[in-house]
Amino acid sequence: MLRCILLLAVTLILSACASGHTKFYKSYADAKTLTDVQTLSPNDKPQIFASDNLARDIKIARSKGYLVIGESSFNGEKESDRGIIQQSQQNGAVMVIFSSKFAETRTITTPLFLPNNKTTYSSGTVNGTGGSANYSGSSTTYGTTVVPITTEQQRYNQAAIYFVKSTKKPRVGLFVVDLTPEIRKNLERNTGVIVDIVSEESPAFIANILPGDIIIEINGATVINTKHALELLRATTPPGGKYTLKIIRNGTERLFDINLPAG
Repeated sequence: MLRCILLLAVTLILSACASGHTKFYKSYADAKTLTDVQTLSPNDKPQIFASDNLARDIKIARSKGYLVIGESSFNGEKESDRGIIQQSQQNGAVMVIFSSKFAETRTITTPLFLPNNKTTYSSGTVNGTGGSANYSGSSTTYGTTVVPITTEQQRYNQAAIYFVKSTKKPRVGLFVVDLTPEIRKNLERNTGVIVDIVSEESPAFIANILPGDIIIEINGATVINTKHALELLRATTPPGGKYTLKIIRNGTERLFDINLPAG
């Protein structure tokens, strides 16, 4: 009987735990407020992909037109896809990339409080001048017994990145970041930006711009940093409908033309 109670208690403890993908979810954008995106339909399930390199695979997803709307990251028992699916149905993600790496084995002791009541029964006969009488009764002492439940738990570092799909074609298709201190030192310059991601089938993609290229000029204007590069690329349509980029690739300066689509 005690064994059954212990098993039931452990089951209840485990079932009461909410998914880490929901408990530790961090939202970056509300998919409901975004325009020109594809979100998860009610009762549908997202595409789920395992990754051994999240940073790399996030960039690949973004190059294919996927937008990050949130992430979950936690350490705990290895979870199934169910928590990811439930969170996606809440935030509208159509695709999720996740990683799960073993961290440690942890011993956990949980106290289980069980009732320990004792009832004492008594009976007898009382004799007196008027005769005799029988009596009976009981008394109960209430108490609690603490039973330690010790389990070994394998814990994993788990993370999931949630995406929606953009339905809008990129105007240029470039994502850039500032130069790192190491690159500035090697190039002996402060100005410029690094191409981080190139959207597939975009004008930049067709122009053969590659991740890792360093943009130092746009249409003759020296690129100072990421903010300045975006200002230049978001400006009105350039003369001739193209951007001419001066790029450093493998230590050599080269010119590339990005032709924008008409209209």
